[in-house]
Amino acid sequence: MRRVPLKPRADWRPGLRKYPYGVRAMSAGAGWREDVGYEFSASQIDLIESVTDELHTMIGAAVRYVIENKLFGPLGIRGEAARMVEASWVDYWAGGRVNERAGGLVGRLTLAYDGRDSVKLLACNYDTSEGLFAASIVQRNWREAMAPDASQFNGLHEALVERWEELATGLPGRGRVHLTCATPDPAREGELVYLAATAAEAGLDTRLLPLHSIGWDGRRFLDDEGQAMAWLGKLFPWDGLAEDAFLQRLRVGGMSVLSPLWCWLWSNHGLLAVLSHLYPRHPNLCRAALDASVLGPCEAVTARALRGLDSAPQRLYERGAVLLDDGPDVDAQGAVWLETPPGFQSDDVHAVLHAWIVADKCLGMAVRESTDPRVGPDSAMTPHLYRG
Repeated sequence: MRRVPLKPRADWRPGLRKYPYGVRAMSAGAGWREDVGYEFSASQIDLIESVTDELHTMIGAAVRYVIENKLFGPLGIRGEAARMVEASWVDYWAGGRVNERAGGLVGRLTLAYDGRDSVKLLACNYDTSEGLFAASIVQRNWREAMAPDASQFNGLHEALVERWEELATGLPGRGRVHLTCATPDPAREGELVYLAATAAEAGLDTRLLPLHSIGWDGRRFLDDEGQAMAWLGKLFPWDGLAEDAFLQRLRVGGMSVLSPLWCWLWSNHGLLAVLSHLYPRHPNLCRAALDASVLGPCEAVTARALRGLDSAPQRLYERGAVLLDDGPDVDAQGAVWLETPPGFQSDDVHAVLHAWIVADKCLGMAVRESTDPRVGPDSAMTPHLYRG
């Protein structure tokens, strides 16, 4: 893995006009940067793909362990919300057999990679899919225009279309999907446009609407035209709906949701501690615990709030001293303590990998970089390629 300077296009946006949805989805690529890129070998891509597939399977086993042992409380999910998460999972994992129709659309693992042979799981997000348009389409468009002789690990678009078909075929009410996020939010609204395009390519009727415009008539959820809603795709975290009437109404409203409610558990940062407990010496996991004293001494440690997905508050320690601190929200409602692994660093820039999963298979990746070692959701996304 090498960080290499590139000659950027004067403007990458016009290249998206060839896609029917390109202009409307363009705001989702706002963090794109192409004056630098990352070059991998084919064997490194194979490593990242195989590790991600294995981690995805392990995450599923960890979720089953949490549910079978009713460990919702330590992960900050309590009361009726915990019971609904469990019921959602039972619908998906019925008798140990997967009900694909109750499955999710897409997931993303954040990986620390040292550029050679060490790949470590930093976070998992199966709840919201920010960054998907740039990883799938903006990145592909760059390769086609600027590096047509190179390869790229990116089969996301075709996989998304196929996944929509799998989720929708033969089920009543799934001929149409409503897609929503809180507005105004140009980046997420652009992501919704792209998700709607992949669903439409699979033959579904799609409708986009703001989250606040979803109505309730006492029995059913209604869209902004007063029509009953049977299937909803959302770019809004379950965390934010946990205390809302939406969750209670979902019990009787007869509406399926993407991502399903069990994806909340798959995206909880405390799951890293469960994984560390179940696989204590696994080479692709960091040591993690819900109690700092259990973790023991480490050269570098990250404390991260259980909730918050990509934007979860964090506190970074190095040799016992606080390096960066997002404040009291880090551990106000529970935190996971993670032994911070060495990652890729070049020219004072830190980089992480986003490995994307569709239908239980890693089918693409992207690189994010920042001068901030947290490499948060506002960091730049850069293109990658490989040869050989």
